[in-house]
Parts: sequence; structure tokens; C-alpha cells
Amino acid sequence: MNINPIQKINAVEQVFEQMQNLLIEGTWRPGDKLPSENELSTAFGVSRMTIRQSMQKLKALGLIETRTGSGSYVREFSPEDSLNELIPLMYIGSPSYNHVFQFREMIDSESVRLATTLADDKSIELLEDILTKMKKAAKDDDKEAFSNYDLKFHMKLVNMTGNPMIIKAYEILLNVLTESMNSVIEKMKYDPALKFHRRIIDAMKAKDADLAEQLMHEHIRQNYSYFEK
Repeated sequence: MNINPIQKINAVEQVFEQMQNLLIEGTWRPGDKLPSENELSTAFGVSRMTIRQSMQKLKALGLIETRTGSGSYVREFSPEDSLNELIPLMYIGSPSYNHVFQFREMIDSESVRLATTLADDKSIELLEDILTKMKKAAKDDDKEAFSNYDLKFHMKLVNMTGNPMIIKAYEILLNVLTESMNSVIEKMKYDPALKFHRRIIDAMKAKDADLAEQLMHEHIRQNYSYFEK
């Protein structure tokens, strides 16, 4: 373990940076137990308080975790976890609906392309089932149910990609989009969504990823055009 003695100026920051580098370089790997505060204090040549403050910064970033009575460990980390930081940002930043739809167009269009290449009969059946429920909600003039099934249709496509980062990003988007979707459906009613979803499923059945992607682009853009009106 290559640790350099620390100069006393900005000791906490220097210790933090070195410990962070040890994590990045893989010297300390996910699941590893970190040396004790006493051991780290001796290795770095600083006080235990400096070590504790540096570790608190690592913990705040979600890089390490403390287990009561056991010590500190390198956190098992997956890339999609970092997307959780977007959740408060989406609310505090109050993104415009234009930004939301731009993001959704990119995510949905690429997702349906990938989903088309991976789709099996069971996945297509689930999409067909959601579309059937959308038709019933439209017949009953149940806007809330229609909106929920509309979002489920798109979420299913995202799940079919099998990519945890895309899935996580869309889950975050759904938290922001749910309210706006009701307003869109209020203005455009049901037929546009039903027609596009039908055509998208047909393109997926034919394994035509280019057409499925094109249809999704048109679908999202049409949604937003109704919302602008």
C-alpha cells in the first residue's frame, strides 16, 4: 500500500485525495475493509481526527460505509447509483417541459432501437397487453389510467434494454413526467398515442429497429407539439 506522509497544511484534503485515489486505482476494492483509524493515522502521519474527517468526506460521497461494531468498508458501487443525485436536481432546478421532452425523446428513441433487437415473444406480449389496457382506458375516458399505462408502455421498452443506467435515468424522468403527461393527454386525447404504440409494436415484431426508432421520435415530438398548443 503506497501512502505518502502528509504535510500538515490542508491535511484533511490531502488525506482525502490520497484515499480517494486508492479507491480509484483499486488498491482498496469494493467490499474491502479499510485499515483502522489508528493504522491510517500512523501511515499518513496525521491525527486520528484528520483521518476521521477525511473518511467522513468519503462516506458523504457514498464511496465507503461504516458498519457498527465492524469498521469501515469500501462500498459496493454500481454506476447507476450516481444517478440518484439527479433526483433532487430535477426538482430543485425546475426543468422546463421542453427539456424533459428533449431528454425523453433521446432516451425513448434509443431504448426502442435496442429493445427491438432484444425483444422476445414474451416481451412483445406484455407490450400488447399494456396497449389493450390503454384502449380500455380510452373507451372508458379514464385519463388517469390511460396516462399510467402510457408511461408503463415506455418504461417496459426501457426495461427491455437491460441497461441499468438507462433504466435508472428513466425512473428519475418518470418522477418528473407523470404530472405533465396528464396535461398532454388532456390536450391530445387518446388516438395519437394508441396509433403510435400500435405501429411501434408492429415494427418491433418485424425486427425493424430503424422504423421503431423513427416512430418513437415522431411520437414524442407530436406529444410535445400538443403540449405547446
